[in-house]
Amino acid sequence: PWLQIAKQTPFTSIILLICALVYIFSYFGAFQPIAQAISIRPIGALTQTHEWWRLIGPVFLHFSMLHIVFNLLWWWVLGTQLERIFGTTSLVIMFLVSGVVSNVAQLLISGPNFGGLSGVVYALFGFVWWIGWLRPQWGIGLPRNLVLFLLAWLVLGYADILWVNMA
Repeated sequence: PWLQIAKQTPFTSIILLICALVYIFSYFGAFQPIAQAISIRPIGALTQTHEWWRLIGPVFLHFSMLHIVFNLLWWWVLGTQLERIFGTTSLVIMFLVSGVVSNVAQLLISGPNFGGLSGVVYALFGFVWWIGWLRPQWGIGLPRNLVLFLLAWLVLGYADILWVNMA
């Protein structure tokens, strides 16, 4: 069944595969060259080099097994739901906008050393949560306990009391 879902949701599947491959290659020693190629740079440097892919690049970097499992699980749950209902183009736009906005915000707040799909995941989570609440007839949403879990995880991350660094 997962192969059928992957065929129905190609963009969700491609992003999941890219993140997994980047993590695997990084794990086996290629982290430095990968990070050098896709990490975000200060805005001033980007305007001079025109390496605009770096605005989205950090979403593909993950720093631990827990980090990638959490992000890819939620990317799969939310992305497949959104891609099926709103289409691939809409999910691509959501991915790019939320990825760039969250990466630039993180760059401005803490500098260029970060990575992960969390900004995109939380943007999709917010969209699914609110659309499910405002337009239940559209057939998307999350159970209340998962909404509470994700909100609690977000608060714990911002409070900086978790054993992992959270953007």
